[in-house]
Amino acid sequence: MPMSTPGRYRRALEKLTGEPPATKTALIAILLPEIETALASGKTRRQIWQRLVEDGFDLSYDTFHSTLWRVQRKPRITAATRRKTPEVSERAAEQLTEEPGHDPLANLRKVERSRPGFHYRATENLDVLVHGKRESREQSKR
Repeated sequence: MPMSTPGRYRRALEKLTGEPPATKTALIAILLPEIETALASGKTRRQIWQRLVEDGFDLSYDTFHSTLWRVQRKPRITAATRRKTPEVSERAAEQLTEEPGHDPLANLRKVERSRPGFHYRATENLDVLVHGKRESREQSKR
């Protein structure tokens, strides 16, 4: 029975990720967590390099040092984990789509009301500000 296309490609990628890296920079990037752990435990870069050379790593110390420096400063990119999308019940989906009184600025208004201190809210009528007099609606419409 033929394998599904996504499954076949997934297996090919898994096989590719299982192979050793093509460049020494990539190898140092893969080993970076262990290298940083060794550095944090008090080992020097030279001691780490010597141990790697003893195990067959062929790279000069200067190249190792500069490559490690570059890899440490490079932002780390991690692969996104595959997650199943959460299943939403029909009732919950209806509630999400049908909110009759939904106010997108409700959080902002709540924070604004609870701010400490004095906050001037402008008014159009100077008499209300200075004398505290309120006009009737008929007078303000003129």
